[in-house]
Amino acid sequence: MGEVIKNSNFRKLFLSNLFSGVGQGMTMIGISWYMIELTGTARLLGSTMIISAILTLLIGPFAGTMIDRFSRKAILQFEQLAGFTVLLTVSVWGWLGTYSEWMMVFIYLSSIFIFYMHESAQSAFVQEIFEPKLYGSINSFLEIENQTALVLSGALAGILLEKFGLHVVLILNALGYLLAFLNLLGINYVSTSKEKLKLDTRNSWLSMFNESWRFIKRRRGLMIFGVAALIPFITVMLVNLLNPIFVSHSLKADVKIYSLGEVTYSIGALISGVCTTIITRKMSSSSYMVANYFMMIVALILTVTFPKAGIFLLCSALIGWCNVSTRLIRQNMYMELLPNHLIGRVLSFFKSIGTLLRLLLLALFTIIIDLNGVSVGYFILAGILSVATIGIFLSFRLLLKEID
Repeated sequence: MGEVIKNSNFRKLFLSNLFSGVGQGMTMIGISWYMIELTGTARLLGSTMIISAILTLLIGPFAGTMIDRFSRKAILQFEQLAGFTVLLTVSVWGWLGTYSEWMMVFIYLSSIFIFYMHESAQSAFVQEIFEPKLYGSINSFLEIENQTALVLSGALAGILLEKFGLHVVLILNALGYLLAFLNLLGINYVSTSKEKLKLDTRNSWLSMFNESWRFIKRRRGLMIFGVAALIPFITVMLVNLLNPIFVSHSLKADVKIYSLGEVTYSIGALISGVCTTIITRKMSSSSYMVANYFMMIVALILTVTFPKAGIFLLCSALIGWCNVSTRLIRQNMYMELLPNHLIGRVLSFFKSIGTLLRLLLLALFTIIIDLNGVSVGYFILAGILSVATIGIFLSFRLLLKEID
C-alpha cells in the first residue's frame, strides 16, 4: 500500500474524489430530507427516483460507449464542472427566494447522473493509468475515502440543514466540486481509448452495446455474478427511500437521527474498506461475499422488527459494512476480468440491468409504502437478497474459471 500512497497521480485522484464525494453526499441527504418534509409523503421522492431510474436506463448504453471512447479524465472533469454549475446556480436562487419542488427534482436528477457517470468512468480511469498489481489497494483506499466522505457529509448535513438551511449546504457542495476539478487537473494522463475503440458514431445504442453483449454472453458466470452482485447496491439505494420515512414516521425522530444513520452506515463501510482486503486473504472471496449477504438480510429484518433508534443505527452500520465488502470484491473481479476498452460498456450493461430492477422496485415501493407502511419494503428487500445469495453461490466457481 505504500507504493500506492507514494504515487502522485493517486494522491490527486484521492483528494478529487474526497471533495466531490462530500459534496454529493451532503446534497443527497439534504434533498431527500427536504422532499419528505416539504410534502409529508414518499410520493415526490419516490417519483423522482423512478424518473431518475428511467432516464439512467435510457442513457446507460450511450454513457458506457462515451466512457470507452473519450478521455476518462475529461469525463470526470466535465461531471465536476456540471455539479459546480448546477448547485451554485440553484443555491443562489434559493438564497434570493424560496425553493420549489421542481428545483429539488432537478438537483436530485443532476446528482444521480453525475454519480452514474462517475463510478464507471473512475473504474476505467483507475484500470487505465495504474498497474494491475495495485488495483486491490487502490480500490480499498478509494472505498475508505468514499466512506470518509459520507461520514463527513452525514455529520455536516444534519448540522448545516438545521442551523443554516439548504442553500448553505448547496453552496458548500458546489465548492467541493470545484476543488475536485482543480485536483484532477494535475494528473498525468494520456488517453488510450481512441486507439482501442473504433465505432461509427451513427450506430444505434443497440449496435454500440453489441460488442459488449457478445463478450458477456460467452461468460455465463459473469452474467449471473454481475446481476446478483448488483443487489446489495440496489438494496442500499432503496433503503435511501425507506430510511427517511422510517425515521420520520416509525421512529418519530428528526433529521439528526436520519443523518446519524448515514454516519453509522459510513462508519461500518469505512471499517469494511480497511478490513476486507485482510479478511479475503484468510477466507475465500465467495464465502465472504455470501456471509455478507446473510448479514445484510439480518440487518434489514432487525431494523423493522425492533423499531428503536439504537437498533436502526446499529443495523445501518452493518448494512454499510456488507455493501462495501461485496462492492470491493465485485470491483476487483471486474478489473481482473474485463479488458479496458470494454469496461465502460460492460459496467454500463450491468448498471442498466440494475436500473431496471431498481425502477420496478421503486414503482412498487412508491405504491405500497403509503398503503401498507414502510416496514413492508424492508422485508421485500430481504427476500430479494436471499435469492441473490443463491446466485452468488452458484456463479462464483464459473466466474473464477473465466478469470483463469
